[in-house]
Amino acid sequence: MLSTQDIEKLIPHRGSMRLVDEIADISDMTAVGIKHVRDDEFWCAGHFPTKPIMPGVLIIEALAQTACFLTMHRCGNNGGKMLGYFVSIENAKFTRVVKPGDTLELHVEELGSKMMMHKYSGVATVNGVRVAVATFSAMMDVNGK
Repeated sequence: MLSTQDIEKLIPHRGSMRLVDEIADISDMTAVGIKHVRDDEFWCAGHFPTKPIMPGVLIIEALAQTACFLTMHRCGNNGGKMLGYFVSIENAKFTRVVKPGDTLELHVEELGSKMMMHKYSGVATVNGVRVAVATFSAMMDVNGK
């Protein structure tokens, strides 16, 4: 299990935009991130105030951050200079709501890469039940520009 501090050594996300709390498992091509969804998250006040649910776009972002960690872990730490940028999000589907108190498991697999482009599949689950899936691509910029 890798902690928040371990994650922040490799990915640039900080504060409320870091959506991965732990890395539960990692190999060359797969990783499992953990997000503990809290009732003090920035989106709870407005999405929706009386019945907060985690926005789907943030679930996809959490999957992408797990994928970013996977790639940067494999490439080695370059002093935080590498950044990952979304290029595409395909076939995103949301099957259940995610709410405060839930623990998201973020399963990602790298499907392939060519130069700076990487393609991933992601599945988010809560208590073993799928809540979202997506295929997405990112460009990894070694210079962070």
